[in-house]
Amino acid sequence: MDLIKLVDVLNRTKWYIVITSVLLFFIYTFQNEIKRVIDLRILKEDVVMNSINDDVVIENALNDLMIATNADRAYIFRFHNGVSYYNGSHKSKMSCDYETVKLGISREAERLQDIPTGLYSRWLKDVIEYKMFITDLDQLEDLRTKKALEIQGITGLAVVPYYRDGKIFALIGVDYVKNISQEESIFFNQNKRERINQFKNLCNNIGDLLN
Repeated sequence: MDLIKLVDVLNRTKWYIVITSVLLFFIYTFQNEIKRVIDLRILKEDVVMNSINDDVVIENALNDLMIATNADRAYIFRFHNGVSYYNGSHKSKMSCDYETVKLGISREAERLQDIPTGLYSRWLKDVIEYKMFITDLDQLEDLRTKKALEIQGITGLAVVPYYRDGKIFALIGVDYVKNISQEESIFFNQNKRERINQFKNLCNNIGDLLN
């Protein structure tokens, strides 16, 4: 009789262990979602206001970048999935999520949404390789990109990738709409590596603000 009770206890204990393990796995796997629910339902956080406050901080940082580089426009592109193909794969797209401009400079972000990355693969490759530091659009060999930039009134630009957890997370850059002076162009080309590193550091600091 004691042996039967012992077996019964062990069987029940085994199920408790299994259930506990499943619960722990669920909590670990969905910890971010659980935290978000707690924030919404228990702490009553205002998600909209928090998002707006974060956006203001990022826009201020972009404005500082624009001033520091004497540019006319600063922006952030982020990547996202588009439509699904029949084989289940996704069409990769990018959108301009943040933009700040100087007085008198056009805003372009609203029409730079859901852009298929495949249309600008050469440009993206140059950005990823830290080659997109252009003081004259005639330096561009990619005619599609050159035309798209000319439509926006761009005469020069600097764009770098921002990585998070080893994966490309965003593109951060500045545009020059007014012609870059000859003195600025000479100074940049003579100190190119130093200027690029400075720009990368500034953009990485902004990227760290992104959610």
